[in-house]
Amino acid sequence: MYNILIGCDQSYYDTWARTLLGSIQHYAPWVSLHCHIVNPSNTLTRLDHVSYTTEERDLSNPDVFNGYLQAVRFLKAYELFPNNEPVIIVDTDSICTRSFTKEQFDQVHLNNPVVLYKEKTTRWLAGFISMGANTFRKDFYDLLMSKPIEQWSGFWDQTCLKQLSNTHNFIKCPPEWMSIGKLRNSHFLTLKGEQKETEKFLGAYRKIKTDIQNSQSSD
Repeated sequence: MYNILIGCDQSYYDTWARTLLGSIQHYAPWVSLHCHIVNPSNTLTRLDHVSYTTEERDLSNPDVFNGYLQAVRFLKAYELFPNNEPVIIVDTDSICTRSFTKEQFDQVHLNNPVVLYKEKTTRWLAGFISMGANTFRKDFYDLLMSKPIEQWSGFWDQTCLKQLSNTHNFIKCPPEWMSIGKLRNSHFLTLKGEQKETEKFLGAYRKIKTDIQNSQSSD
């Protein structure tokens, strides 16, 4: 079974996740989708053919809560798939732009994790991670939990990811799998920071979303 996992709160689910999940269903209906939602509301709309887990988390410090929301998907990657099942994690504010096959999925489910890398800042990013078939997902979980959740802050997941890059020989995510901000010939487009509020970048995202909707309405 091939899995894609995302995690977010209710607000992000309504704004971004439903579009992402729908786009993957459109282009790769054979993929098993799982969405973990923190603090869901009574208005949660569950999509068909998507599995869900939810939790209530009372973290009154906004920085702690942001840190938890950023990292919770990596906790779930180990909790839900502890036996090295093929799992790709993508940012919730992404969209699937074109189809891919099981064989292509296999090419990024390697022993070592495949991780998005930003050349300009020489940083490993959590926007796309294929968890691999070694101890990475458990090591990531253990490192995240090495500090009490109440002491987490924003980008705690990135801090842990950078540390793990020294021991796990990350493989750079191929450009055909994820692009940042600009619509290229990749399977996913993700938006970072102010890109989510800038029409220059949102235009590409909305075009893909509209193309999918038009295709589905014509079927």
